[in-house]
Amino acid sequence: MRTLMRRLAATSALTLGLGLAAVACGGDDEPSAGAEGGAAGAFPVSITHKLGTTTIKSAPKRIVALGEVDQDTLLALGVQPVGMAELTGVQSDGLAPWSAPKLTGAKPKLLKAGEAGFNLEEIAALRPDLVLAGGDFTIDKEYGKLSKLAPTVAYQTGPAEDTWQAIAKQTAKAVGKAAEGDRLVADVEAKIASVKTAHPELNGKTFAFTSVFPSGNIGVMKSPEDTSVKLLSEFGMVLPESLKKLPGEGFAAELSMEKVSVLNTDVLLSHYNDDPATQRKFEGNKLFSGLDVVKRGSYVPLDLKSFWPLRTPTPLAVPYVVDQVVPKIAKAASAAKPA
Repeated sequence: MRTLMRRLAATSALTLGLGLAAVACGGDDEPSAGAEGGAAGAFPVSITHKLGTTTIKSAPKRIVALGEVDQDTLLALGVQPVGMAELTGVQSDGLAPWSAPKLTGAKPKLLKAGEAGFNLEEIAALRPDLVLAGGDFTIDKEYGKLSKLAPTVAYQTGPAEDTWQAIAKQTAKAVGKAAEGDRLVADVEAKIASVKTAHPELNGKTFAFTSVFPSGNIGVMKSPEDTSVKLLSEFGMVLPESLKKLPGEGFAAELSMEKVSVLNTDVLLSHYNDDPATQRKFEGNKLFSGLDVVKRGSYVPLDLKSFWPLRTPTPLAVPYVVDQVVPKIAKAASAAKPA
């Protein structure tokens, strides 16, 4: 699956020690889902991406999706993949709560990704006629072999550099549903835009978005181009200059507890790799508990169900964030001074 380590290592020099891997499992029955149409006249389709040009000659019936946005776009469009990346640690079935309700029929094979990528033998056993890997950060290592199995679509710009919108539109085009994909993206963008009206208390509020290591050090998102920072900014929130200027290359910086005062923003969002011991130790530290943002109640500890969709926006994860996570953030923001 897509571990947090792979997600952040691909976008910054920061390495987070979140182990989400588990043994992949499929349903009891052979999945036989497919694209459920796409206009017959939509094919052949040619898609140019970073690693080449892929031609899909006819409507695919056995699709393997190797990225969160790829698979969630399929599910949002009513397309059932035969294989998709697992997500453990969120639900016991290896699925996400925003994705699971969209699955019908036999459960897809859930594919486990290690640091070197996915198991090609598992993918080959699914007899795919299309592999979608816009969100697979190691596809450059796998592309040559995968493209011999089936037409394979990779990222357009680079690992973790494409927006969820770009991957969603690419996925929709690949299954002959380009117009539906455009509407899907527009609908989700409208959902994002609605937050500013529904929660004006977020407008102009500064935020820090962090993940705390078992060592006690703190990973802090610092780049306006980071996917989670972009999403929070679209809600009307602001990444402060003090965080943007943190040292180091990439999307995140790593801080020691002695530097925790930089997190004294209007709203502080923190994840602890679902490690209660680390969370208790961190929250019990006087440097942390003494922060104004903590004392006034503008601090939001995030469990994995809240952290992951913020970290990895998709057409299904974003509406989940708006409905389930934003109200928590808005409550914290209401305790801060007006922007």
